[in-house]
Amino acid sequence: MPTPNRTLIAAAVMGLTFAVAGCTKSDQQKTQADANATAADVKTGTQKATNAVAVDAKKLGQDVKASAKDAGKDLKTIAQDPDVKKAAGELKGSLKDLGSALKDASKKHKAESDGSTTTTTTVTTTVEKK
Repeated sequence: MPTPNRTLIAAAVMGLTFAVAGCTKSDQQKTQADANATAADVKTGTQKATNAVAVDAKKLGQDVKASAKDAGKDLKTIAQDPDVKKAAGELKGSLKDLGSALKDASKKHKAESDGSTTTTTTVTTTVEKK
């Protein structure tokens, strides 16, 4: 059973076929020349758009590369700052102390645990920047 879209498409194709068949040879040649010119215009437009996208992509890649390089330099400078190194050392020590405290609390809890007791341990660490 044909659908309305199929019927419409078939009618359009048949109408185009009859219209082309009824054209003179010069009309057919003009139509062919117009179609070729349109195809050439589409091809040229597509090539220009592709080239523009390629140029933009290359520029974006260069911008990203430059930004990453700058960010790397900034991070290196920050990492070499004596105050940052000192703070990193203090943080490392604090985390080590926290780990030890948790381990000790866990052992203490395990030793004292009889099923009815709950123990909570809180450790506070302060890092000062001078």
